[in-house]
Amino acid sequence: MKIDITNQANGVKAFLTGFSTEELGAKIEACQNGQCDCNCDPTMMQKIEGIELTSVEGGSILTVTGDVDAQTLAPMMKECLLGEKQ
Repeated sequence: MKIDITNQANGVKAFLTGFSTEELGAKIEACQNGQCDCNCDPTMMQKIEGIELTSVEGGSILTVTGDVDAQTLAPMMKECLLGEKQ
């Protein structure tokens, strides 16, 4: 399982491998609803305007739009999705 996150003009784009798109979708939905087991920062979650998950060959692409950047979001995503404390 691997996550590569890069900044985009209006948010971040992450390429994720080792997850099924369905599994990722369920985890993302739980976080959006405040029902996840990770320590999501409510302030950060409010800055997110949209989340789009696309299945591609070799993994999934997660596009997060809003006032977010890769440096801030990467540790949260790794902890939440991979269980790695940063």
